[in-house]
Amino acid sequence: MVLEEVKIDELNKIFDNKSKKVFDYLLQRTVISYPEFLPGQNNTALYLEKKQCEQWVVQSLGLKPVGEGSYPIDGINNKIGYDVSSLALGQTPTGKMKKQTGEKSLSQKFEDENFGDENDNLDSLFNSEKYDEIIKAWKNILKKKWVGTIKGQNLKDLYLINLILYKPENKLMIFLLKINHNNLDEVTKGKVSHKKTSVWFNNFIDEKFGNVKVYKSKKRVELRIRPQEFIKNESYLEFKIENKIKSLNLREAFDNKDNKNKYLLEETKKFNEFFSGLKD
Repeated sequence: MVLEEVKIDELNKIFDNKSKKVFDYLLQRTVISYPEFLPGQNNTALYLEKKQCEQWVVQSLGLKPVGEGSYPIDGINNKIGYDVSSLALGQTPTGKMKKQTGEKSLSQKFEDENFGDENDNLDSLFNSEKYDEIIKAWKNILKKKWVGTIKGQNLKDLYLINLILYKPENKLMIFLLKINHNNLDEVTKGKVSHKKTSVWFNNFIDEKFGNVKVYKSKKRVELRIRPQEFIKNESYLEFKIENKIKSLNLREAFDNKDNKNKYLLEETKKFNEFFSGLKD
């Protein structure tokens, strides 16, 4: 498989105790600073911004930051490159954890020259139902991306770090996948969607852990993770989100001197208690 589950022993070596302490601190500090929800607003609207999540990992693992924007990785340590993704995981109407996360883009290409001959582009390949050629083209795109990164940064390995926020239980989980770019040659065409607008990869990731497919409209390859098998295998890390974000209309609070001062005093006390609790 191209994407391989990282077991808990290896995961704990990458995220050692110091890494976990730093990561948990940054997570809790971010949440404690999160803007209040308005009264009546859905308090599951908590959102963790991707660039911020990348910086948590850079700090906690002691990475050298590299690249900006669409660069394939976010940081390097000991000749290992790490790509960080932040994904949301929802809940079913019956209150159970959904089977898969939102999507993580593995690659996006709009230029027609990525897809074969002069008259070929991704749309025409889909319209002609040339699904094997679509898969072949994306395999080459991904191989160029990952091999180029390894050579350019003199790396031994690549890992994908997936931060998965599960708001119903106020927790954030970390699942790691090792990127085996040499196994791209084993990837083949999988099923095609009913409307023939997307095609899945076979042998990219064990279907117990997720799936990877090409979207015609988005012109990209997307990964979706299935958390249940990671949880069953205990090959993940979990961090509880301790702070409860309160509801308050700040415009109204700041419109009255006494209310504003009361609010600021409460916030000062909250932050003092948070930082005091970190002292040894």
